Amino acid sequence: MPLSPFEKVLPWSGVLAGVLFVVQEAVAPFGEKPNDPHLPGRIADAVARGYIAGFASLLGAVMLYFFAGSVRASQRTGEAGESTYSSVAYGGLIGAGAGLGIQGFAQVALTSAADAGQTAVTQTLVFLASYAWLPMLAGLVPAFWGIGLGGLRNATTPKWFAIVSVVLAVIGVLGPL
Repeated sequence: MPLSPFEKVLPWSGVLAGVLFVVQEAVAPFGEKPNDPHLPGRIADAVARGYIAGFASLLGAVMLYFFAGSVRASQRTGEAGESTYSSVAYGGLIGAGAGLGIQGFAQVALTSAADAGQTAVTQTLVFLASYAWLPMLAGLVPAFWGIGLGGLRNATTPKWFAIVSVVLAVIGVLGPL
């Protein structure tokens, strides 16, 4: 059965999600030190950047959901009777999308608090936003395992892509250590 135009561009939603994540990281108006007493003021001075970063994360989450469907469909073509790899990859990407959505929510909330002059609230939300990447990582690691191992076993993705996915899964497991 031939692919529809929508199905042909669907895999690119993963690339777009990655680009939006990079945009969020590059634009977000806070650094690596959430206990900086001047940080709420810097965020308040960069409200537009804060909202761009937050909404880039939220749109990236939506793109991950589309990519999850594409990955699942691709993986299923190589899975005869069992659907372990496609299910793990799909569930992981749904979890990663939820995590990216949480990250976007935290960014928008702290930007709004800083814009309203709520210094204490902003400081609290900065700490939350500094660790909001963890739920996304909790989804990406199984997604990378499912994509990588499924691709290697069933030849549903290019071999180089499957290997890179396994390497990213290992890095993801070791990252928080």
